[in-house]
Amino acid sequence: MGIIFTFIAVLLAALALNLFANRVIFRPMKKEWPLTLPWEKVFIPTRGGKKLHALYLPAQNGKETLLFFHGKAGNVTYFEDFAKTYAKYGYGILIFDYRGYGLSQGRLTEQNMYQDGAAALGYLLKEKEITPQKIVIWGYSLGNGPAVQTAVDFNILPLKAVILQSPFTHTPDMAAFIILRSWRRGRTLQRILSALFKPVFFNKKFDNLSKIRRIHAPLLVAYSRQDTVIPWQMSCALADKASRTAKRYFSPRGTHEQFRWAERAAVDFLSGKKNRSTRPPKR
Repeated sequence: MGIIFTFIAVLLAALALNLFANRVIFRPMKKEWPLTLPWEKVFIPTRGGKKLHALYLPAQNGKETLLFFHGKAGNVTYFEDFAKTYAKYGYGILIFDYRGYGLSQGRLTEQNMYQDGAAALGYLLKEKEITPQKIVIWGYSLGNGPAVQTAVDFNILPLKAVILQSPFTHTPDMAAFIILRSWRRGRTLQRILSALFKPVFFNKKFDNLSKIRRIHAPLLVAYSRQDTVIPWQMSCALADKASRTAKRYFSPRGTHEQFRWAERAAVDFLSGKKNRSTRPPKR
């Protein structure tokens, strides 16, 4: 009986931790921030019949369109700074809210976020009639999870590029980092904690580490030394697993919430110029 009660206690604790993780991983908001760019507000249908709220800016002078997968907090109106950074170059931009964020309908889950990414890409291809060669998948923070999955799911398409800004390996690693507040120290303990969290986060793993090598499109991984939310060492570990042709950019400055630190490297990458990468220190 003691073993049964222990098993039940562990199971209940794991379920409670799984539910609590939703509050840490997802922070959707309904509040809208004021917008200044001339956005077209659109609603994108999903496979489950729900609609996603999105903001769209058309590309200028034949430039590419950036399909932006935003992070865990806020909603589409919260990320206009990203659009302002790249709209001045003439890039088109589509920022969409996952289910449960802003005005988007439906339930927020890992699998639904993957379906939402597919719906957003399909919207650009079908409704806006943008060719794959003119579409860039851009992941940011938590959005790197659905961005990586979308890039893998649509490997058959000749996408212009994939850019991962401040990416993470997977959520068990992030949970271990949040507890230890370090990636460099206690790597053995970090690995143990990460392994323990894997079954707990069975439905919200966002396992970018096992998927990144399957991205066929030209890839840029960008990370910053001053990022205290997702450590640059974790982003670098993810980049190490990418294909040999993948590019990387290490910025000596720029916080997690900022976008301009990756601007020059991203624009050069998309225009075919040599990547202005700085070499990260040894981990």
